[in-house]
Amino acid sequence: MSDSLVAVVMPKWGLEMVEGTITEWLVKVGDPISFEQDLVDIETSKIVNTLTSHQSGTLVRILAQEGELLDVGTPIAIIAIKETTESEVDKYVAEINDGVVSLATTYSEKPSSQEGISDQISRANSDSTADVSPAEIDDKIDFVIPKSLQGYDNTDATSATPVALRVAKQHNVAIDSIAATGRHERVTLDDIRTAVIAAGGRFKIAQKASYKTSSDGRAADDSDVPATPIARRLAKKLGVSLNDCRRTGRHQRVSKADVELAAFKLAPTPDLSAPAAKAPEVKEEAPLEAKPLSGMRRTIAKRLQESKLEAPHFRACIDVELDALLSLRKQLNDSRTDANISINDCFIKATAMALSATPKVNIQFDGKNVTSMPHADIAVAVALEDGLITPIVSKAETKGLVEISNEMRELATRAKIGKLKPAEFQGGSFSLSNLGMFGVSQFDAIINPPQAAILAIGASERRLLPDGDSDMRQATILTLTLSSDHRVIDGAIAAKFLQTLKTFIDQPAMMLG
Repeated sequence: MSDSLVAVVMPKWGLEMVEGTITEWLVKVGDPISFEQDLVDIETSKIVNTLTSHQSGTLVRILAQEGELLDVGTPIAIIAIKETTESEVDKYVAEINDGVVSLATTYSEKPSSQEGISDQISRANSDSTADVSPAEIDDKIDFVIPKSLQGYDNTDATSATPVALRVAKQHNVAIDSIAATGRHERVTLDDIRTAVIAAGGRFKIAQKASYKTSSDGRAADDSDVPATPIARRLAKKLGVSLNDCRRTGRHQRVSKADVELAAFKLAPTPDLSAPAAKAPEVKEEAPLEAKPLSGMRRTIAKRLQESKLEAPHFRACIDVELDALLSLRKQLNDSRTDANISINDCFIKATAMALSATPKVNIQFDGKNVTSMPHADIAVAVALEDGLITPIVSKAETKGLVEISNEMRELATRAKIGKLKPAEFQGGSFSLSNLGMFGVSQFDAIINPPQAAILAIGASERRLLPDGDSDMRQATILTLTLSSDHRVIDGAIAAKFLQTLKTFIDQPAMMLG
């Protein structure tokens, strides 16, 4: 067993994760690796997360290629913490395959290069009289945090990136005092590095390659510009230099949309006075390319197919008037500076109140056992680029409209950047799916197991309704469709739930009591 090589394995994020797909390697063989450096993007059933290094060294072997689906615990790369030969790496990989190396512990070992210098780090970071100059510390020490930036005390996990949070906690960095430049106003690892170095400290973590520029930009080498594989292929196809592109993708990489925008800006302006060019010759179309489903789409397909086949769905529809609810929403938004309540937020609250009043709908069913849920945990469908996810507003019946609105906005934001925790989108007692904003007047939704019902919300419209014997009045009407599992929810129970929900929507002041 080698003491100079460490295996990187497919991690286990959450209790339900059993496999992951390699989305994109962020490093290549031969790159120096620092502790907590981003290594690879991995797609699980619902989110894409970045695996960071637990070890400083050099990446000497990549064992899993992009697109591969692997079980948790499978080795995906090898890091050398000392100088090694190819034969030593081959032998180590063979030992892994033969079960000689214990992968349960190999990747959690501390870097041997850290031994013998921890006392110096402690002395540098705990000096009670003044900041310690990095020149006074052994060059092997990667982190020297000045006194002015010490004092980690962060309770808001959304104020910084996960990597920045881990590093700040490990090295006692006062992350709340650092200016944020990341997406969604979050503190990044680069922000911490900039602040520490500016204060006279030391912060050695490998930075991503910077842009290479030239006089015209497009002539420069763009091989080191961070970009997604799709963006890099498209840029080559369109003749666009990645140096000319913005970086709005995850991890500040160039995305496909960034390349398309750059191509549009670089396209020459057509000369309308010039004679029309000959129509281009029709070229033979390229053969169709079949692409495998992503991990998220496979999970969605599997779960919804099982739900459709196993659960006998039945639907019940009801029309509700929204005018009173719209009026209440406007009053709250106009009277409170912290309020930005949407119609969907109102439906979350109304549904939670209706579930509390009809608990036979607020259940989970695993095919054998019915579990009555103590609270209305409402899962709300949020569309993503490659599917959908259902973040959960827990105990929604106990929360006010403003609280629900703020929580839902924060959950949806983190869902779209792949930062939800498993507990925030798994389970729940009931689901909402709203396609009304797309103009869909009515639709049927498929139940999200282990829940037993889901509510489909259509678009509202103005209608004329009878008002007495001869008069007519205008009203804003919306159609709700409840899909229920007939094995555990009967028609009468579903009808009672919809009637109760209609009452809370028609008389929204009841939700505030």
